[in-house]
Amino acid sequence: MLIMKKLFIRLLVFCFPFMVKAQQQAKMELNLEKIWSGHFDERKYVVHLMNQSPHFAWIQTDTASGPQVILSLDFNTTRIVDTLFSNQIKRPTDSLPTTFTYFQDFGFSPDDSKILIRTQIEPLYTISEKAFNYVWDIDKKILRVVSANGKQLYPSFSPDSKRLSYIIDANLYIMDIEKNTTMPVTVDGSAGQFLYGMADALYENGFGMTKAYEWSPNGNYIAMLRFNENTVKNYPLTIYERPYAEVRNQRYPLAGEMVPDVKVFVYDINNKIFVPIDVGVNPDQYITGIRWSPDNKTLFVQRLTRDQKRLDLLKADIVTGKTAVIYTEESPADYVRVYPDNIYFIKEGGSFLWKSEKDGYTHLYEISSDSATTVPLTSGNWEVIEVEAIDNTRNEVYYSSNESGSRQKQLYKINYDGKGRTKLSSGDGYHDVWISSDKRFFFDAFSSLNEPPVYQVISTTGKDKKKLIENKELNDRLKDYKIPQAYFFTVQASDSMTMNGWLIRPYNNTRGRLPLILYVYGGSTRQEVLDRWDDKFTLTMRWLAIQGFAVACVDPRGTPGKGEAFRKSNYMAPGDIEVADLLKVKDHLARNYRIDSSKVAVMGWSYGGYLAALAQTKYAGRFKAAVAIAPVTNWRFYENIYAERLLSMPSENAEGYKKASPVSFAGNYKSGLFLVHGTADDNVHLHNSMELSRQLTNERKTNFEQHFYTDKTHNLSDGTPNILRMSLYTRINDFLKRELK
Repeated sequence: MLIMKKLFIRLLVFCFPFMVKAQQQAKMELNLEKIWSGHFDERKYVVHLMNQSPHFAWIQTDTASGPQVILSLDFNTTRIVDTLFSNQIKRPTDSLPTTFTYFQDFGFSPDDSKILIRTQIEPLYTISEKAFNYVWDIDKKILRVVSANGKQLYPSFSPDSKRLSYIIDANLYIMDIEKNTTMPVTVDGSAGQFLYGMADALYENGFGMTKAYEWSPNGNYIAMLRFNENTVKNYPLTIYERPYAEVRNQRYPLAGEMVPDVKVFVYDINNKIFVPIDVGVNPDQYITGIRWSPDNKTLFVQRLTRDQKRLDLLKADIVTGKTAVIYTEESPADYVRVYPDNIYFIKEGGSFLWKSEKDGYTHLYEISSDSATTVPLTSGNWEVIEVEAIDNTRNEVYYSSNESGSRQKQLYKINYDGKGRTKLSSGDGYHDVWISSDKRFFFDAFSSLNEPPVYQVISTTGKDKKKLIENKELNDRLKDYKIPQAYFFTVQASDSMTMNGWLIRPYNNTRGRLPLILYVYGGSTRQEVLDRWDDKFTLTMRWLAIQGFAVACVDPRGTPGKGEAFRKSNYMAPGDIEVADLLKVKDHLARNYRIDSSKVAVMGWSYGGYLAALAQTKYAGRFKAAVAIAPVTNWRFYENIYAERLLSMPSENAEGYKKASPVSFAGNYKSGLFLVHGTADDNVHLHNSMELSRQLTNERKTNFEQHFYTDKTHNLSDGTPNILRMSLYTRINDFLKRELK
């Protein structure tokens, strides 16, 4: 027996290298079909916290039998406390349950007695969504339809949980849940004319603003914005799905054109009276946020000048509508950064927290509600990302920031006096958090660039951590495929500012110098290089690497996360600094990572597409190829908030607009451009690619490629399986193989 045991061990040792080799050979090839059909989708949970108890809830779906339920779990034990809702509803008089439609999201009323069930969600603009909504009374087991007259926008419970407000067709309604009756608040709203309580596409794209109304704390009033879009010119979008193409008009103010006239009103629900709030007589301005004071008597309004250099905070009396400016931020040399969700009241409304980058980085300041005295709460060469919770009992603020590194998001808490700053999250990467109502725990969705999310519950004292979901199934699937890792790098720009990037090389690379795909977004509103799992995008970049490329992603100067100076580096001259940074990255990677500097392509989408087009025109010959997806090619053709923030008004900077346009430099073009656009793009219109294509043709340039996706919008997506994305990246891969090999 002993001899057999020894022999077995020796055989294992002898065979082990061959077993490992066999396992490596058994790994499957990564492919677009798997990526875009959902095979690698992480197990995502729609999580919401309850408002009155230390519980959280999520949607659980039984994929075998079909029922969906909303489960509540206790933060302390992480055990299931209750099943709050099931889509198989059985009333006492029913012999069998009735299967309710599948739902995608939900939310709790302020007293947790009701759940808003959201179904058939679809996008409205870039961020906002509309859906069919239902209200479920947990105790009475009654499900009510919010409205059968169309999908609703921005449903919101009243503070007493007895009513629900929502928007249909640009009008605001209030539903009495118990009586099951609905009252219209406005009646003259209409798409493209007057919008009540909802931001238009311009404000959503330019400021990230969506919902534009708010209940007063006592539920007696609703403050709202009214957008008058009649002054804004229509832009025609052509849809080709019928024998006679259909033209759909979209209100879209180009750079230098008229903007919507936005007014503020307070609606007295009991007396059915509208009170106009005085925001000035100048229609050529922006109203970028509203917030009720806890006293129910005062409304705070953010007002931004058209040139975006001055932001006023108005304090309004809701009875008279009179206002006074209590605080102002100015940036005469460039522009003021706006945060529509600003103002977080503390000390029973005696003061509020205000996000600002006036000292160079986004930080929190305490401002007195009466005297507007300003005191910094946080400071340093890092940025506050979000205010996560306020604890008025312990005088603490919970916020997320990138203090641990500009690629990260971590949770901190700090006292109202600016002392006692404590880091609560742990582990390098990205932490999306939800904090319990009693502030004792937080729910943490934690991921990193190469690791899918782990869902865990953590004590705010740091003494307890419980993992709930580790995405084991996804991790096991990933191990079955040849998936190369991504690695971070940094590069110094010409002014010594540091840029972040990541690099992916082919799986088990044995080649010499590799051709490089340099992916960039580069706009002022989003970082691409984050230490966060992004399944479909980064998996696609990993797939491209497997095709024989090195793939890098970089955040050049002009992107957020590194302070005001870094983000505003390209003011009045967009494109030039970013392309200079891309050239720096190209040289850095060629020196340090065995990259063939003669075979480098720039690829980008939207603002990144603009940079790709500029690289092959204004900077022709510096890169071998470029893929420009939905690019801006002339800032005169883009919406005014973003374009004027970069370049001021066209009437004031005509030469700057010309120098920033790839169209102006079409004559420089040499080779290697692939233009891609959706014909129904309502953000960056097809006009941009068509104009560059026309000018290249006029310059007798024939060696460029273009492909237009019929009736597709800016996102170029068509669900799961996402056949359109498979087509897009297949075409890109084929193009780059021709150009770089």
